Amino acid sequence: MHTSLMRDKRAYSMTFWAVYIGAVIVPLIALATGLGRIFFTRAQLAAAADSAALAAAVEIDREAYMETGEVILTDQAYVWARQMVVQNSTWLTSKGIYPYVASIGVSGNTVEVTVGVHISPWILPGGSLVVTVSETGRAEVRAIRQ
Repeated sequence: MHTSLMRDKRAYSMTFWAVYIGAVIVPLIALATGLGRIFFTRAQLAAAADSAALAAAVEIDREAYMETGEVILTDQAYVWARQMVVQNSTWLTSKGIYPYVASIGVSGNTVEVTVGVHISPWILPGGSLVVTVSETGRAEVRAIRQ
């Protein structure tokens, strides 16, 4: 009888740990992995947004800036910003995650480019939750000398 009781305790203990690992440990590991991917993606997007802002800041109407001091972006600003996003996010695109230029704007002498990406397939494969990460890069336009 004593041997039978020991087996029951072991079986109970094994069942408890199997349920605990499945219900607690596995979701924690998944959460940690997902958060790590989000932080890494944000770092990649920050670099892409900064380079996109610099590229867009180069594409201003120089004559208007010299005459009025107003920063007006040319039509090529978006093209160059997009090119910089593509060049600075090759690791993300290799994983099937495609960053995009969400917006380009001017605030005073500063060009701001926001880059976004939908990372839902990477974080929650097959899930219906939409996860979007974005970062904004800024570049200041300084006086142009002739």
